[in-house]
Amino acid sequence: MNRFLRLQSRDIVVAVSIAMFMVQLDATVLVVALPRIAADFGVRTISLSLSITIYLTMLVALLPVSGWAADRFGARRVFSLAILGFAAASALCALCESFWPFIAARALQGAAASLLAPVGRLILLKRTPKNELVDALSITAMPMLIAPTVGPSIGGFIVDYARWEYIFLLNLPFAALLFWIAQARVPRIPAEAARPLDWRGAAMMAGALVCVLTGLDRLTSGFARPAPWLLVGAGAVLAWATWRHLLRHPDPIVSLEPLRVREYATTAIGSGAVVRVPPRALLFVLPLMFQIGFGMSPFAAGLLLMALSGGDLLMKPAVRPLFDRIGFASTILWASGAGIAAMLLLAVVQPGSIAALAVIAAALVVSGISRSLLFTGMVAQSFTALRDAHVSSGNVVASISQQLVNALTVLLCAILLALIAWAQGRAEPALADFRITLAIIAAIGIAATLRLRAFLPASLHDARVEEPSRVAD
Repeated sequence: MNRFLRLQSRDIVVAVSIAMFMVQLDATVLVVALPRIAADFGVRTISLSLSITIYLTMLVALLPVSGWAADRFGARRVFSLAILGFAAASALCALCESFWPFIAARALQGAAASLLAPVGRLILLKRTPKNELVDALSITAMPMLIAPTVGPSIGGFIVDYARWEYIFLLNLPFAALLFWIAQARVPRIPAEAARPLDWRGAAMMAGALVCVLTGLDRLTSGFARPAPWLLVGAGAVLAWATWRHLLRHPDPIVSLEPLRVREYATTAIGSGAVVRVPPRALLFVLPLMFQIGFGMSPFAAGLLLMALSGGDLLMKPAVRPLFDRIGFASTILWASGAGIAAMLLLAVVQPGSIAALAVIAAALVVSGISRSLLFTGMVAQSFTALRDAHVSSGNVVASISQQLVNALTVLLCAILLALIAWAQGRAEPALADFRITLAIIAAIGIAATLRLRAFLPASLHDARVEEPSRVAD
């Protein structure tokens, strides 16, 4: 608290902290409410996985444009417009009474979020004195850790004791406060001469992402329907054209130069990315399994999930000491193995007793600790492999990769649940389907860990662990 009170830039720190909290909270609070929303819309619960993937898709698609927009139109102006856009999209989500309008509103919300967090961080970097920057970054990182911890329980409480629409209406007072701070307390940052924007690359990348991810998600509604496959095919062709464009353009919307470094490519898009699938899968599968499979209320499920993010939050201060004491490679391999073992335990535990709840809570804490070590380690290795000239573009690629892994993990889990339930002749997944899905995801994690083992250095003497971990988590 004393550090915060001493900051000259505390108004900016408050604004960026609220923005980070709002975006992170919205990303974690919704999954617990999916069964209730599905019942109101008259659709299957798994169909609403699109409400999560479309949000993440728009987050990825517009992320590279955020820096250009801030330079071209002024960072405070873009930040303020993003706040209004996020609030308006949240209100639209609450007003929707059917599936596709809700999906469209979530897409708008993701588009606004893709500008809100990066531009807020840019304002912080530009207007914070260098001697205050470490403290400012540390303070603004806390909401990114706290929001996933409390998000599921907040969502469960709202669904149990009010209506799911209040999940989105909760954003409005935060947005109003944030807009006032932005206008009254955040200094104006004049527009700069922005570099030419690669509009073609941006449009092609966005189109490829929307087509592929939406097509894959729609497979959950039926594997024999041609429309999802056509979307995936069109998206794949567009993705190939986008890749060629990015390689040939003199100043592409996303530079692929960092991917020429093998260690970076491995952790950003290779086995280092795949190894993150199991901990990400838990965030989607467990809220549904606890409600549909275990028969818990949304609030009870949300409270239990606090152990997952709580383990992650508690582990953060000990990450660097563990890397130094045990060794980087050993810590990563043990962390991944422990996380997979905890996932398999969650897949076989029988609910219905106090002992079972204790086992579930312990497995969730272990999963959170594993996630903290694994994610921070992967980002640390990514950035230590790059030269200073590639760090900026590497950060963009890493951020895109992170959100893409999140979206693809949700899709993979949704498709597995839908396919396994369909094979058993069920419209909605049962507890056995969740167990099989977790086992398959665990097998993917084991394969990725074994593959990653060959690329892990014994230690990272100069790893910049703290700051990159905030970008990734």
